[in-house]
Amino acid sequence: MSLTPSASAHHIPYSAPGTPAVGHVTIVGFIGVGNMSAHIAKNLATWLATHKHGAYEVLLWNRTKDKAVRVASEIEERLATGGGMIDVQVADSLDEIVEAADIVITSMGSDQALLDVAENIAKVVKEHKPKHRIIVDTSTVYPSTAGSVDRILTADENTHYVASPVFGPPQAARDAKLIICLAGDYASKKKIAYLLCPAAGRKVIDLGGNVEKVLAFKLLGNALIVGNIELLAELHTFAEKVGVGSTAFHEIATELFPSPLVTNYSKRIMEDNFDGSTGFNIDGGLKDVHHIQRLSAEHEAPLPIIDTVQQHLLTARALNASMPSYKQNPNMDWSSLVAANRIAAGIIDPFDSQKHKLGPVPENQ
Repeated sequence: MSLTPSASAHHIPYSAPGTPAVGHVTIVGFIGVGNMSAHIAKNLATWLATHKHGAYEVLLWNRTKDKAVRVASEIEERLATGGGMIDVQVADSLDEIVEAADIVITSMGSDQALLDVAENIAKVVKEHKPKHRIIVDTSTVYPSTAGSVDRILTADENTHYVASPVFGPPQAARDAKLIICLAGDYASKKKIAYLLCPAAGRKVIDLGGNVEKVLAFKLLGNALIVGNIELLAELHTFAEKVGVGSTAFHEIATELFPSPLVTNYSKRIMEDNFDGSTGFNIDGGLKDVHHIQRLSAEHEAPLPIIDTVQQHLLTARALNASMPSYKQNPNMDWSSLVAANRIAAGIIDPFDSQKHKLGPVPENQ
């Protein structure tokens, strides 16, 4: 009996795509292997090596080549331990990725970076012989940016664009538990869904053909996440001030709302674990919050909690920059916005609640 989960078990909302021609090797190229995309690349390569023997190759490129080399080396180490074979190479240029790959997966940290990459891809496509390509972008950008990227790339009739923002922290990416959202060309979405799930994610959500819609959906989800973080930050601070204590509040919060979001961020706040390298850093959080505020204003749908979040993220970043430990941790996780709540409540050290721990009030007081 096969232990491999079925596609339906991973919630893919499409029928399986057609089988590739016998002997055809599909090349998957990655442009950018940062914190999230490195995990996706490693998980995908490992899964293809053990499930699609000889049918795929992986090509990696990053502005800092050492990062791509390191990811390729980590894939080889995984395969040496767990078995499977796949050809993984590091490209010398972005142009090499675009020219060789059938599927290109991009992940950029800003809207302008994505637009620049899209223009570069379009330039390379124009200079080479016609070839069917699917460009998949996992970045979180403003909806109209995705629309611009779509127009830039699909000016070539053989190029299809799929906007695919993902939900989940780096740990979810590491564990192949991401929620993958898709919008764009239908046939291309089917291929990408079955490529990335379950290799990199646990569920696929289809948002239709409008790539701008899926980015609005992503910003909506991020508003839900950071709005919950703000509420948790306020209540953890309140719990400390009234003498209940953060630990006791964490227990009831996770009992009442046993979701990964509440559990993970409540624990981060309780333990003062604000390491941005294992979460979502403040700079990225502020970029997304600004996008949410802009979308909110454009559609005349006020989001007061997001305005508060923006202020508290800025405050946390400024407080962190003033700390002696700044050089060791220059960009903290966005749950560090609790620092603003703590300062407002008179807690001495905004990033070390242990200095103010009151704990439970004794029963005889």
